[in-house]
Amino acid sequence: MAGNPISRTLLKGGLLLTHGEDNHVHPVVSDLLIEDSIITQISPQIELNSTEPTTRTIDCTGKIISPGFISTHHHLYQTQFKGKHANHTLLKYFPGGHYASSLFTLSDLFWGELGGALEALDAGTTTVVDHSNVNHTPDYPRTAIQALLTSGLRTVYCYTFPRRVSSWAPFAAADDMSSPWVLDTFASLAESAPFDGRVHLGFGTDNVFLPAEVMKPMFARIRAAPARLITLHGAAGPAHSMGPGKPAPSIAQMLELHGLLGPDILVSHANYPRAEGAVPGMEADAKLFGRPHEVAPKISSTPNTELQMGWPPVALMPEYRAVSSLGVDCHSWGSGYMPLQMNLLLQHARNERAVGLAREDKWSRNVGYDVEDVFNLGTIDGARAIGLEGEVGQIKVGLKADLVVFDTDTPTMLAAAVEDPVAAVVLHSSPRDISFVIADGVVRKEGGKLVDVEVAPAVGSGEAESVVAAGTKLSWGDIGREILRSRESLKKKLEGIDMVAAEDAVMAQIHMNKVALID
Repeated sequence: MAGNPISRTLLKGGLLLTHGEDNHVHPVVSDLLIEDSIITQISPQIELNSTEPTTRTIDCTGKIISPGFISTHHHLYQTQFKGKHANHTLLKYFPGGHYASSLFTLSDLFWGELGGALEALDAGTTTVVDHSNVNHTPDYPRTAIQALLTSGLRTVYCYTFPRRVSSWAPFAAADDMSSPWVLDTFASLAESAPFDGRVHLGFGTDNVFLPAEVMKPMFARIRAAPARLITLHGAAGPAHSMGPGKPAPSIAQMLELHGLLGPDILVSHANYPRAEGAVPGMEADAKLFGRPHEVAPKISSTPNTELQMGWPPVALMPEYRAVSSLGVDCHSWGSGYMPLQMNLLLQHARNERAVGLAREDKWSRNVGYDVEDVFNLGTIDGARAIGLEGEVGQIKVGLKADLVVFDTDTPTMLAAAVEDPVAAVVLHSSPRDISFVIADGVVRKEGGKLVDVEVAPAVGSGEAESVVAAGTKLSWGDIGREILRSRESLKKKLEGIDMVAAEDAVMAQIHMNKVALID
């Protein structure tokens, strides 16, 4: 079955994690009615007229129903690289993971993208900002979008300038910002977006250290397309400094310098925020992100990768909390489960607070941050960060039916779900506790297993150019076999490449501070 064809679905008797006007979570036992893709009724007892259209009823008695999780920074295509980066820093990841995307064929991209999207849905994530790095020809973004449409995931697909490796020995790579087809293809795709109402189009770029005469017309064209949002990596720290005590200007500061900072800007990571003076006369990051929400840029913190890279996440810092959200970043580094990101951020922030107090020979009876803080970052605040607060992020009549149904009688959830359902989700749950996932009103996971998918028609090109013919039914087993075949092919292409030499070349290319490197 390729998704649920029934136009109405009634969830009976579940514990809904709703948000009030105060943005606090208010658990309530209630029925919930979905018509097509919309939540149309929430009531203690919904009775349907037997003469009305066929309705599927799902008994949710004793279960927790959460808003679908929102990952605001994710590289979905990287499925074939899972397990490679367990002990990698950013430097080691660059040649063996990030730049290895230059080796992807259309087939590699389709299966990697589809696998990443389905992993997200399996784990209850129903909306993803997909920062894509695999746009070698016009057919690559079309293939990625086709995979996303096939999966059923709600996405902001962020198209990027092609990032190509022209030589592995010696290593040389560059972004293609001059070929006319690049922005022409983006503009053409934007005319048809959102695809199927679910796949929006955004833009991803890290090319901000360019002259104003290059940046301004480029951003003007991207925004005119239009792009729903523009996302950029904001890596920082000693590796990206210009010397001791000389931090490089931040992404936000550079955009502000060119008059390009705005509410459609989403900065991933934003670690090691800059003070005034990194750019002469420029405001500190705290002031730039501290503007009123309707004009402020936004932040996506990705705790799993950031902590591994030595980048303290900023999402719970008071100066950045109002504009922050959470993302997975690379599911090739670790779990794509959003409650794990919540958990990591929460305990990191609690520890940082306690360590800071200890430095002053103080301590506290309180932890400082509670589970609701991080639950909201992965739901309602994620929607606000990407401009979809009127569609998703909470359980509310009139919004899209993006929902996660948790069993509460499993060994991990038992007792915790009764004591505190939000804590149960954030601190105790795992993907195996999720019995149903509904995205855009369609059941995508049922009985703890992903539902089969049907390949969507190709976007902006003929079906002959599709990796898999439209209409083909695929089970997870089918998809998994193709992902493993693709992994073997990519592994062979990478054999024999001197990764240490490539790392040295990357350091020079992106101006990392080699003087401060200790090993």
